[in-house]
Amino acid sequence: MRFLLLPLVLPLRLLAWVFARLRLVLWGYPSPVLELSIRGRLPDRGARPSWLRFFSREREGIGLLDVVRVLDRAARDPRIDAVLVRIGPLHSGLARAEEVHEALAKVRASEKRVVAYLEEAGLAEYLVALGAGRIVLPPSGSLNVVGVSSEVVLLKGLLDRVGVRAWLRAQGKYKSARETFAEDEMTAANREMTESLVHDLHDQLVQKIAESRSITATSAREALDTGPLLPGAAVKWGLVDAIAYEDEVREELDVLPPRRPPLSVDAYLKRSAHLAPRGRVTQVALLEVTGHIKSGASVPGRDGTRATGSRDFAREVQAIAKDPRVEAVVLRVDSPGGSALASDVMWRELTRVKKPVVVSMANVAASGGYFVSGLPGATILASGATITGSIGVLAGKMDLGALYQRLGVQKVIVGAGKRAGYFSEARGFTDGEVPDLEADLEHHYGHFLARMAEGRGKSREAIHELAQGRVWTGRQALENGLCDEHGGLAAALSRVRAVLGLPERAALALVSGPTERRRFPLRLEWTVPEAVLPDGLLSPLRLAEHFRNERWLALLPFDLRLR
Repeated sequence: MRFLLLPLVLPLRLLAWVFARLRLVLWGYPSPVLELSIRGRLPDRGARPSWLRFFSREREGIGLLDVVRVLDRAARDPRIDAVLVRIGPLHSGLARAEEVHEALAKVRASEKRVVAYLEEAGLAEYLVALGAGRIVLPPSGSLNVVGVSSEVVLLKGLLDRVGVRAWLRAQGKYKSARETFAEDEMTAANREMTESLVHDLHDQLVQKIAESRSITATSAREALDTGPLLPGAAVKWGLVDAIAYEDEVREELDVLPPRRPPLSVDAYLKRSAHLAPRGRVTQVALLEVTGHIKSGASVPGRDGTRATGSRDFAREVQAIAKDPRVEAVVLRVDSPGGSALASDVMWRELTRVKKPVVVSMANVAASGGYFVSGLPGATILASGATITGSIGVLAGKMDLGALYQRLGVQKVIVGAGKRAGYFSEARGFTDGEVPDLEADLEHHYGHFLARMAEGRGKSREAIHELAQGRVWTGRQALENGLCDEHGGLAAALSRVRAVLGLPERAALALVSGPTERRRFPLRLEWTVPEAVLPDGLLSPLRLAEHFRNERWLALLPFDLRLR
């Protein structure tokens, strides 16, 4: 039917294209300045239709791909002289911020003015702004960039007070998630890994500041060591160019209403359609692994995050594998892991896809998140600030026996079989059970190593040297062979074009599997008010939820705090 309608549709599309070009030639753009606002989570794909936004917070505002697409056009568009980017509070993580930074830097390299206006900047906001040629703060603003730190919360003292004992074992000396519940102090291995991680991220930040602001690395380090900075100090150190209000920035760019208001993103995308890729559109599936990995169904979560369930994910992969229209797959991973079993099941389904697969790591692709990424023959791309690796396994249980006694609760285990109470939380493991638990852990760790050795084309011994639960930055992972290339989602799409033998700017259409398309955005949530407990306690308690139904965990050992 599509081919029968083509003779009727083609003349109309040609006429619309001619009219758009004619309007562009005769009247041009209303303004040579493009304005975009970047804030919030910066999801890969942009907002839902307006009537759905009322029901859902899952995708808010402009998406990462929209930002990259519009900036790519602006860099190549001779009718655009300047770009004004207003940067609000970002909850995007460093990897996504780094990709926007690189997109702005490309516009700047095309000899166009790029001005970043931000009122209060943390690390992610400032990283984006560093892609601009001019950074402006208002007089009452501040630059709150002081470095990178990892805050390790140890709960053993609290658990001892309430009568809870963590019977946890980990395979791999760096697999430090058990320390949260079972140790009074950081182990030497955990400290070694954490210091390496934060120092590398800090070095990357210093390097980007030095290159973008044309100052020495020593000066950049000294400036960060005196932060947070008021606008005057930020200008003095060379981290910011000017102190001005937003209307003064607009006046400088000559885009104050009612004269020539700048082009919005939506308006510019319509008027710059002539710069869009032409020709045959190739369908590429975008498979997302976000949040924790669990068995069963995927679930939405707080602030738009969700847990990826192996059952729903497998169905999505199977549908994409059977769809003849889909020619390649981009696996987008933003997950600290979770269930080792679910990760293995997802890995297996992905290996059965007989189409090119390119893996794009976002902010975190660690432990189980790395497991699903280590596919034979797949190219893995990561940003410098991506947190990845953590190849290791964790298992055990919480012994609540002493807590029950303090509460006056009697829980009697009546069972048939010597180990009928093995999984009961009313007692710990016996001396005879602990060696078996550790043997099982060693088996699962060996299975993890074998899968990653197969996926990366390395020996088990080589993977073991990089594994043992150790976490790496994306830059370190590129150096040690845990990933293949540097880049974000846009770079992954470029890699897909190369793999399929397509031109550099060939048109791609991103499609999702049926599971994602069926998900209705309306959901009702109940959340504990944040003031009840500090996040330092809430995060480990959320982590403990994964011990309820899963025997083996492949989970990132800590949260990274970015300042």
